[in-house]
Amino acid sequence: MTPSNVKLRVRMYRVGFGDFFLISLATPKGRRHILVDCGVHAGDLGSISDGVADLAKETGSHLSLIIVTHRHADHISGFATCAKQFQDFTVDAIWMSWWDDPANAKATAFQASLTALARKLEPHLALRAADDDDARQALAMVHNVTGQDGSLAAAKGGGAGGRLGSNDAALALLRGAPPSGGPRFKSTPVRHYYKAGDPPELPPDLVDAGLAVRVLGPPTDPKLVAQMSSAVEEYLSMAGEEAEARPLIPFGDRWRVPADAYDRHAFYPFSSKELAQLVQSVQPDALLAAARKADNTINNQSLVVHLTVGGKNLLFVGDAQWGNWANFLFGGTTTSRTSGLLSESKRLLGAVDFYKVGHHGSTNATPIDAVKALRDGCVAMCSTQPGCYGQAAKGTEVPRGPLLDALRTKTKGALARSDQIALSHSPATRGLPPLAPIFSPGGALYIDYEF
Repeated sequence: MTPSNVKLRVRMYRVGFGDFFLISLATPKGRRHILVDCGVHAGDLGSISDGVADLAKETGSHLSLIIVTHRHADHISGFATCAKQFQDFTVDAIWMSWWDDPANAKATAFQASLTALARKLEPHLALRAADDDDARQALAMVHNVTGQDGSLAAAKGGGAGGRLGSNDAALALLRGAPPSGGPRFKSTPVRHYYKAGDPPELPPDLVDAGLAVRVLGPPTDPKLVAQMSSAVEEYLSMAGEEAEARPLIPFGDRWRVPADAYDRHAFYPFSSKELAQLVQSVQPDALLAAARKADNTINNQSLVVHLTVGGKNLLFVGDAQWGNWANFLFGGTTTSRTSGLLSESKRLLGAVDFYKVGHHGSTNATPIDAVKALRDGCVAMCSTQPGCYGQAAKGTEVPRGPLLDALRTKTKGALARSDQIALSHSPATRGLPPLAPIFSPGGALYIDYEF
């Protein structure tokens, strides 16, 4: 097959705050399909079962490959809530992150510690969630880690049953190790667990289609996995501006005096107890910080894949955050812009035709230098649902305005958000620009882009 006659399409389903993408490509034996994630968590619009029904119709219930980026509910819960539907699917191969390999003792122990932490935090956050919006969001993060939020029990169309939360039930199906009588795929897929740099093994039909894949993440160094952000690499400042690599100096020089110039009674009338309370009041909230840490660490375990077929390059980054990006942008432990991107990273990003926006458009999931290095005029898709996480007043909203503005400029308007289409019971987000004509809305359930 020559590049000119290869047909390639990406479909993004609207499910809420979650990822559900289908890649379809032509092969000598007909169209073949790759599913990248299937889940939703916060902002669940109740459409994922309809999406899986459409997936079955579109693919004839045959998937050549399932790529599972990481174990968060917003990426895998659909494999639990729609387990009865997935039992009718023939699946040739499944790829998952190195961190989700049940035979890897190091990874298993690490995941167990994160889940245990999340479960310890859950009751404390639950007590505060009714009156504290930050605690409510942190509780949602904890549930994203554990899958124990009742979504499985509430699912229509049949779940995996038992006492498993949605994450555990989904992993049981994907790994082929369900509890007795639990759901299985119609076939027995070949399963692989990959890390950055591993040469992946493709199903024969995808090899025949000329598909080539590079695995760019995740890293295996826990220090990199723990690095969530870089102040000089995030879209934290006002729209159109970049965060600068310098300390924040809130007052001018004329307000500064030597430490020994302070009068010992300068803080009168505060007592030492009152001072201690004031200091404590501005400290980071330990519960919220721990919840974010557990949630973001799993994001950083994302399987990052670069696909090439028919002369087109697609980049799917899951929810990769700073340490994962830095691993392939800067070559390992380097996490500073001062060294610049590797020449290979520049070449790869400069040839990207399609970019799946990381972590639903959050601020620390697409570094500034990565956006700059993307090919001008590439296409991007962002599955998101506003109002689930963060606050615009704090510059933490998801999706982050300055980031999407930068991507809209880079793509020359070829950026599609899942919330640009209306479901029958959930309108499109107000104030968004119309969907660019290069995208095709599929009724009110998905958006297609065909190369």
